[in-house]
Amino acid sequence: MLESWFPLGGRGNTQTLFNDDTIASIATSHGKTSAQIILRWHLQAGNIAIPGSSNEAHIAENYAIFDFALSDEEMAELTAIDRDERFADY
Repeated sequence: MLESWFPLGGRGNTQTLFNDDTIASIATSHGKTSAQIILRWHLQAGNIAIPGSSNEAHIAENYAIFDFALSDEEMAELTAIDRDERFADY
């Protein structure tokens, strides 16, 4: 099981993920944000995702991922984004 700290990229890196064409396209099709798509992918993949935020609106947004599901095709598209890179070594 994968444990993901800063699954949304961490400070200074979120826009790299949020603006990814695949993530943004899937977000639009579900009427969700890119952050919600990333977190939903982790949930469906069986990963432990630990997003951090002190912003109440972001916390609520991060939690609002239980009212939709990604298709097998969408899961595969998101998995294919993996570049085997890290934003930082913590």
